[in-house]
Order: sequence, then C-alpha cells, then structure tokens
Amino acid sequence: MTHEVIRHLLDDYVTGDLTEDARAPVAEHLAVCGICSAEVESLRRLLARAADLPKSIEPPAEAWSNIRTAILRDENAGKPRATTSSTRFWRRPLVVAAAAAAVVAVLSSTITALYLNSRSLSNAVSAMRGEPGDTTTPATLAAFTIEENNYLRTAAALQDLLDQQETALAPETVAQLKASLRTIDEAILEARNALARDPSNKLLIEMLSANYKQKVDLLRRSTEITRGT
Repeated sequence: MTHEVIRHLLDDYVTGDLTEDARAPVAEHLAVCGICSAEVESLRRLLARAADLPKSIEPPAEAWSNIRTAILRDENAGKPRATTSSTRFWRRPLVVAAAAAAVVAVLSSTITALYLNSRSLSNAVSAMRGEPGDTTTPATLAAFTIEENNYLRTAAALQDLLDQQETALAPETVAQLKASLRTIDEAILEARNALARDPSNKLLIEMLSANYKQKVDLLRRSTEITRGT
C-alpha cells in the first residue's frame, strides 16, 4: 500500500473498523513512518477526549435559582400582584429558555471545535460510546438541505413576528434573548463550516439540526409569550 492509501485508512485503524488483513500492512507502515504514527497518536488522543464528552450538559445548579430570582424581581417591581409570583414565572420563561438554548449551543460549538482537529470525530464518538446514530437525521448534508430550508423559512417568519412584538417584553429579557440567538447562530455557522469540509459527517449534521431546532423552538416560545402579554 502507498503512503496516501495508508493515511486514508488511519481513522478506521484507530477505531478498530479495519479487518485483520487490512490492519497488518497499516501496522507495518506505522513502524517506519513518523508522519502517520504521529497522526495515529493524535487520533487516539481525540478518541479519549470524545469519550469524556457529556451526553448532555446542565448549567450550574445556582444558575436556575438566580434566573428565577431575577425574573420574579422584574415581574414584581411596580406591578399589581394580580397573580402569584409562581404563575408569573411560568408564564414568562423566556430568560430560562434562552439561557438553556445558549448552553446547548455552547456545547455544540465545543464538539465542533474538537471535530476540526480530525476527520474522525463521528466515528470516534460512536465507537467509544457504542451508540447507534439518530436514524431520523439525514445521512448527508445534501439530504439535509430540504430540512434546513424549512428551518430557515420558519425561523425567518418567527423572527419577523418577534421583531413586531418585541416591545411587549422587558428590555432585559430582549437582551438575553438576542444574546442567546447570537450564540445559537454562531454554533450553526461553526457546524456549517465544518460540514463544508466533510459533507457526509453525520455527527455534524445532527448538531446542525439540533441547533436549528433550538433556534426555532426559542423563537416560537418567544412569539407565543408576547402574544399572551
């Protein structure tokens, strides 16, 4: 096998997806090629980092308490107590929703950054966790295009509606909402840039889809709540 052929097999070599017959020439090449050996070590380090990634992420425990306190303070200041604070809190969950969406987007950006160090993150995460992929997500970026266009149209319509209703929200809430949407947009851009390099990477497609869903969900909640104010 040539050097270039071996390099294309390194991902599968590290994740254990090569047959024994195919592994032997790769191992022989690694014994004499410092470049490929260094790449294998880099891939193995990435595997270890991917294995440590959390399946979900939660903000610090005190964050939710602080957010709730801020909302209640904003709601109670200078307003008649026609309803209980608890009722008002759940009628106006935008700050909580925006903060949670931003946390998810930050995690997505972290995973995307790890991917940019190697083409093998999708295989690494699946191999180390032993998890099947999400079969509801298109396997390629080309197949995802229709779904992405639907997200973009929905998000644009909701954003226009929210812009018209923005005055119904407290300035602090609007600021948090816009900051969270910027964070989500940054995560979307990072995932899209990574996908431009590897259009068939299913993990990145799943992250891009999840970020779009977060954005649409946050915009939909926002417009529903402004209509109810």
